[in-house]
Amino acid sequence: MNDLVFAALLASIGAFLLWLFWALVYAPYAARRERASPRFVPDARGELREKGVGARSCPVCGERLGPGALVKSKVYKSAGSDKVMYIYGCPYCWPENTRFRRICPVCEKVVPRDGYLIARYFERPERRHVHVLGCSGCRRG
Repeated sequence: MNDLVFAALLASIGAFLLWLFWALVYAPYAARRERASPRFVPDARGELREKGVGARSCPVCGERLGPGALVKSKVYKSAGSDKVMYIYGCPYCWPENTRFRRICPVCEKVVPRDGYLIARYFERPERRHVHVLGCSGCRRG
């Protein structure tokens, strides 16, 4: 019986040490490594920005996007040549991530899990541009 208790104690200590290593060493290293890409260079203030363009950030949570990180969105055609975009969020705030707060840049209220931002989408040969109009709570369709 004592051997079984001792084995269970050793297993729980081992699991705790693995979790401690992940939380204190591996997770911060992975977050730093994501931003240490040749695509990103420090600007005059020492903040990382993408080469050739301004720093890209998520319009929902405001987190700076790492290399290859994309914002989940859908583009719809509306009357005429206008396009409307629904922006759901980036890998940091959508779909199940809760570490970052999802805030509407217009009404400054929390965007719910099933909510999205509504924006106008402009596409030119040299660049694409998005203008946020509000969220699914403060602006309907």
